Amino acid sequence: MIEGTWSEARRIESWPPPSLARAVESAATGEPSPSFAARRPIYDRALDVHAYELLFRPADADVVSAGTVVTSFADIGLDALVGGRAGFVKVTRDFVMHGLVTTLPAERVALELQRADVVDAQVLAELERLGGLGYTIVLDGFVMRDDSLPLLEVADYVKLDARNLSRDELAAQVAELEPYDVELIAAGIEDHPTFELCKEVGFDYFQGDFFCRPRTVAGHGIPANRLTQMRMMAVLQDPARELDDLDRAISGDLGLSDRLLRWINSAYFLLPRKVGSVREALMLLGVRNVRSWALLMTLAGIEDQPAELIRTAMTRAKMCELVAQALDRPDADAHFTVGLFSVVDAFMDTSMRDVLSELPLPAEVSDALLAGSGHLGEVLDWVLAYERGDFGCLTPSPRADAVLRDAYVVALRFADEAETAAPEHAAVT
Repeated sequence: MIEGTWSEARRIESWPPPSLARAVESAATGEPSPSFAARRPIYDRALDVHAYELLFRPADADVVSAGTVVTSFADIGLDALVGGRAGFVKVTRDFVMHGLVTTLPAERVALELQRADVVDAQVLAELERLGGLGYTIVLDGFVMRDDSLPLLEVADYVKLDARNLSRDELAAQVAELEPYDVELIAAGIEDHPTFELCKEVGFDYFQGDFFCRPRTVAGHGIPANRLTQMRMMAVLQDPARELDDLDRAISGDLGLSDRLLRWINSAYFLLPRKVGSVREALMLLGVRNVRSWALLMTLAGIEDQPAELIRTAMTRAKMCELVAQALDRPDADAHFTVGLFSVVDAFMDTSMRDVLSELPLPAEVSDALLAGSGHLGEVLDWVLAYERGDFGCLTPSPRADAVLRDAYVVALRFADEAETAAPEHAAVT
């Protein structure tokens, strides 16, 4: 799939930096753009992923059409987007009332509607019928009011925006909703204190970007329990380190070398024989591959971080690398590092500036992470925009769209399959 797209992209002479967006605009061909879809996690109280909310490129600025949803599932595949988890899909009143819901699998999809779309008797009756067929109903933008009872009779989940309610208001809403048979999702959580507040007042599930952000503030330095991993990462990312240096560093960390070897010997790699040492792995798989996997193992070995954080790091790293390869850039490794380290502040639980002060990264990598500057920062910005579902700024040409969409899907598969294939405690835990 993506290989063919890359070969076309490589023939577009106007793609090099400095402005990827401006360059790809000149490559428009009149071809239809591919479907865009991204996912955002919904967590349970233990910060395990409960489901993914799916984001699609809409037909216009406000409405995701039925055709967009169905075409995206057909083009990309539901499993590619959510794995074995449920997908929350935002749908409209018309989507529900025109009988289009049954094109979606009831056991895999939750229907998410704005409260304003669920106000008349016809919609409520149809949602009750769909609930009887096994569909899960989610009410977004919910606030408990006097007229809420009919809505709660058809809903399985209600979602409240934590940004719009004070602590007392959140607690009051949870208390009012407690007698009803619905589960509560707190959305719009942007920092850890808000997550802890929503957890304390009684929400069941949580959504927002808080998990990609550190708990502490700038100036606190690297926590003592993260220094060992930090030093290892400084060695692993150093391009001047040769095979012997990496062998000594990884082999000297018994936990890392054990995780790495068990991972390399897992079914994911399908190697013809068992690898017995770090040096053998370096010789067989190459310094670049072992360096990348050791970086991932180091991050995955950090305790008290949600598994989705390592999946996010892996997805961003792979997507940055794939886009760089599609653009024929010679520094795909640096792009991988930028994507991987884009959440290193959350792993190290301190500011990005404090982390980078301890890592001897090349200036262009640090600049990309701190300011989004340079050609590395440009690709990272595109990757982050796609991840957020900001698809409006990612439409320069169908060929560019295809590179981005396919890189995202391949990167998701890379992260999900790596997690599934990993032996216990060898990778994502």
